[in-house]
Amino acid sequence: AVVSTQSTGAAGVPYTANGFPRTAYFPDTAEGNEVVDLIKLAFKRRLIFTIGTSVTTGETNTLVWNDIHHKTSLARGDTYGYPDPGYLQRVRAELKAKGVE
Repeated sequence: AVVSTQSTGAAGVPYTANGFPRTAYFPDTAEGNEVVDLIKLAFKRRLIFTIGTSVTTGETNTLVWNDIHHKTSLARGDTYGYPDPGYLQRVRAELKAKGVE
């Protein structure tokens, strides 16, 4: 396990990062590329991940998404699947809520 730093909100707590690295899918369009740039900015600001409890596995003290959703599957209809026609608008709203515009 790795020990977290101040920026995670759980300083000094050992945590896991199961399932990493992760792959996310975005359309190769002007809007999709704009969203990717915003995601990169959010990542640089350390807003993409946090230490918490996984909603999928229930594991505690693990690296989890920080309320900015990513499409990690190419299975249409899957909760995390892409394509998803409303995804870009929703993720822009999530980014905006974190101060990324």
